[in-house]
Amino acid sequence: MNDRFEKKIKVLLPYIIIEAIIFFLMPLFMGHSEGAATYIIQIGIFPLTAIGCSVFYKLKNQSSDIYVCVIAPLFYAISALLYGMWRDSAINVLVYMASYFVCGYLGLLVADVIRKKKSEKAESSVPEPKRPSPARVDVAKTSAEEPVVADSFKAEDPDEDDSLDTATTDDDIEEILAAIHKRKS
Repeated sequence: MNDRFEKKIKVLLPYIIIEAIIFFLMPLFMGHSEGAATYIIQIGIFPLTAIGCSVFYKLKNQSSDIYVCVIAPLFYAISALLYGMWRDSAINVLVYMASYFVCGYLGLLVADVIRKKKSEKAESSVPEPKRPSPARVDVAKTSAEEPVVADSFKAEDPDEDDSLDTATTDDDIEEILAAIHKRKS
């Protein structure tokens, strides 16, 4: 066998199994009459299976393969042969096959929309970098003689000077940084 074909079958295998189970076992519940169960299965369960498998395939594998759309009509044709649905009306079976193919393709389109919504949500939910908020100072309570010092600049050791004045030199700053470095290690 061709390696590419084998890889494609391995990727499609879970969806093939799910659709085979549903398309081959659900007609057992339909019976031979045209009752409500028949319509619920053919108009509800089978299309939802085709759409669901296509959506999950596209979201997981991120590729639009027409093969996943063909699985549902193929299994419906086989189950129609097994359960004698061709005898009643071949045109109905062909219409259902075409509609299941369209449902599979619709599932691929729905997966595109879901992926686009997720990417838009991820782009919009990127948080902005947090900036430290400055300490609030009540201007009415402070006098011109007191220097205004933010809480974040206060020294951890109460004996240290917690304000910097304009007379601070580069040597003073180096000493302060060296003291901070010693404290951290």
